[in-house]
Amino acid sequence: MVLNTIRAEILKYIQDNNLTLTQFAAKANINSGSLSRIANQNQPLSVSQLDAITNAMELEEDHFYSRFAEECFTLAAPNWRRLRPFLIRSAEIGRIDCIEIILHNLLEDISYGSMIFNLAEELFAKDMKEAAKLLYRGVSIIEKYQHSERLAICHYRLFLLSLGDDLKQNLRAATLFEPYVDRLDEIDQLEGLKHLAHVYASLHEWGKVNELSEEMYRIASIQYDLLLRSKCKHTDQKQPARPIYFYMLYARLLQSGVYEHFGEYKKAIYYATLYCNADSWIQEDSEESRIVIKQFNEFSTANQYLLRLLSGETEILQDYIEYLSERPDEIFVGLCYIVRAANKYDCNIDSILIRFQDYIPYKTYYTVFGEYNKPIMAEQYAQFLADLGKYYLRNNQSNGLDYLLEGLEFSAKINSEATIIRCLTMFNQYRNIADSAQQQRFKKLNEEVCTSHEQKVY
Repeated sequence: MVLNTIRAEILKYIQDNNLTLTQFAAKANINSGSLSRIANQNQPLSVSQLDAITNAMELEEDHFYSRFAEECFTLAAPNWRRLRPFLIRSAEIGRIDCIEIILHNLLEDISYGSMIFNLAEELFAKDMKEAAKLLYRGVSIIEKYQHSERLAICHYRLFLLSLGDDLKQNLRAATLFEPYVDRLDEIDQLEGLKHLAHVYASLHEWGKVNELSEEMYRIASIQYDLLLRSKCKHTDQKQPARPIYFYMLYARLLQSGVYEHFGEYKKAIYYATLYCNADSWIQEDSEESRIVIKQFNEFSTANQYLLRLLSGETEILQDYIEYLSERPDEIFVGLCYIVRAANKYDCNIDSILIRFQDYIPYKTYYTVFGEYNKPIMAEQYAQFLADLGKYYLRNNQSNGLDYLLEGLEFSAKINSEATIIRCLTMFNQYRNIADSAQQQRFKKLNEEVCTSHEQKVY
């Protein structure tokens, strides 16, 4: 039986087009001696030669890729010097299936663990996410019994690569990663704990957020103390994504949020004071430290305003509005809390909603540290729509139903079960004032939510 190999197709093309090996080598711009050795099965094809030959045959660039992946194991002994360039090229053109073929044939050989891991890190740095994800999974299978830091890094990278708009999917990713977070070195643990806290915050798991924040503060404070004792930074040591003192401040900010959601506003305000005026203890005078200190001072001021508002000090509302008006990137978050306070204390905020109406549609907002965490902001927006619907309905305005419907649709998109239930419940409570269009939209959304839930269950 004649195997339909890449070599056989090349020779057939040469024969069908009445070419000599030398002529075809010139057309493909490869060495004629190399082509002769390939034709005589004395030399395996490299991926660069394969691409040149495929181009000369006027075929799609990945025409032979599936067969090449198989032939790396069936026609020759696997060789990393040959496999690595092919994996990179497959990642570049999106042939994830070819990467799967290669990995499937390597997973029984533990000696490939470090090489696959290094390549995964390279692709991760180049933002080739899907390919990197496959390679990290491969390493996690190869080294699943090794209990190594490398295995922990693989799970950390898989966690980061799995985060997206779906809150339930984020929870699954966090659950898989969390047992490995303490196997990372302390520097990576800080970022890992921060990302885990974000996931649990978006799901309102505030006890978990508090636990992770406290651990973040503990590790960061130890590392900062060690840094001060060393008297200087060792440039050869691994550096965190942010200055170590950032994580100390951020942990306290998260804990302030925890107690706010527990309704313990005095304790939340206390924690909000712990991340302001950090220049009193941060022993670094640089542009970066000044930026960090200033931003956390801003966070503290803004959060103390909203915490006082939620605790019933509605007389500060006008001062808070003027404060927000000078900080556009904080207006949306401010509106979320203003609407909550209005519902809680029966305030009329119609004029405020009109003044800031441009900030009601969902947008991306930034601090000096970059974009606000997307899943947290998305969940906050879903809650905001529900709160806004409640506010208008409480004031006998039927457009509140439109906000509930919008909240229901948005919550379903991000898979926020708590907010889905809240929107469904409130709409049913007020459905007697819904017009036919609102009734029809609710019916359609309700059916979609039910169908989606059934699909996820079964």
